[in-house]
Amino acid sequence: MSSSAVSSLLLEANNLNYIAMMFIRCYCYIVIPPGTLGHLLSIYVFTRRSLLSNPCSRYFLAASIIGLLHTCYVLPMRMIQSAFVDTDPGAYSVVFCKITWLLLNSLRGLGFWFIVCACADRYLCSSRSINMRAWSSVRVANRVIPLTILIILVAYSHVPVFFEIDIIPATQKPICYPPGPPGTYRIVLSYFNLIFLGLSPSLVMLMFGLLTLRNVERAKRLRVVPTTETINITNRTTNTHMLRMLLVQVLVYCITGLTFSVALIITAINASAPKNAFQVAQENMINAAVGMLSTVGPCLSFYLFTLSSGLFRKELKKLYQKIRRTEIIHNNLRFKQLIQAMMEQ
Repeated sequence: MSSSAVSSLLLEANNLNYIAMMFIRCYCYIVIPPGTLGHLLSIYVFTRRSLLSNPCSRYFLAASIIGLLHTCYVLPMRMIQSAFVDTDPGAYSVVFCKITWLLLNSLRGLGFWFIVCACADRYLCSSRSINMRAWSSVRVANRVIPLTILIILVAYSHVPVFFEIDIIPATQKPICYPPGPPGTYRIVLSYFNLIFLGLSPSLVMLMFGLLTLRNVERAKRLRVVPTTETINITNRTTNTHMLRMLLVQVLVYCITGLTFSVALIITAINASAPKNAFQVAQENMINAAVGMLSTVGPCLSFYLFTLSSGLFRKELKKLYQKIRRTEIIHNNLRFKQLIQAMMEQ
């Protein structure tokens, strides 16, 4: 290849790398502020008395806390690693590389599996069996949430063992690869993520979602007249809104999770193939786009909740009214103090 062709190839590679960096920067700058505010509001809503007694709300609360960590840690870390030149701390510290990707993978996994737990809870709650409905309780949710965290951490305990700093052959720069170091482990990890983050949660969500809808349709046909009508109507309304929020979450998580996992598989399969600088830049750009879009569910769930549930919007409205009343009381107090000061003069 002539020197002019090599120079042209390097120029195109640099342009692609610049586009990828700017995409990650813009995405993080746009998503982090509203995502952080949204998760704080979600945590407030799901801790209200009207929702906190619902077990599905507990799983949404846990998912919102994980989403807040995802927004405030994962996105800034990905921006530091990928959106600026030679700023990845993991490329120069093996310990930082191992810990960072353990946390990044664990937080991503928790976001998916808490939604799976919510799906299972809705299925149990809608069951005709009293024994199965008993498993849909706050007590069970309080035990399942820490157990899920423990399982995810154990599932990714191999990351600190195998993740190492590697050198990109085309650019000769050190990097702590998101899909793991090149070789057999990267391929195994990619298929593990495909199963653990892509296929398994998506299939389980779909299964529980269909079973829940079947139970709901059966319950409508039965038309059982409850003895405590007011309480039962309130519970039914809350459960309906929880199901709506859950279905939207499932749709977003399934699409983004599967896309991310497939991209990891393609990267792992092509890892051993020789690449020039332009091909590496193409791969980085695709991974950047897919990796960032996979954070839509964990980082922007508040807006999905708001769009899909009137009950969620109602609690937000109460918060706004509360803040407004406090502001009016504060302004009236300041006005009275001002009038009193003027009269004393």
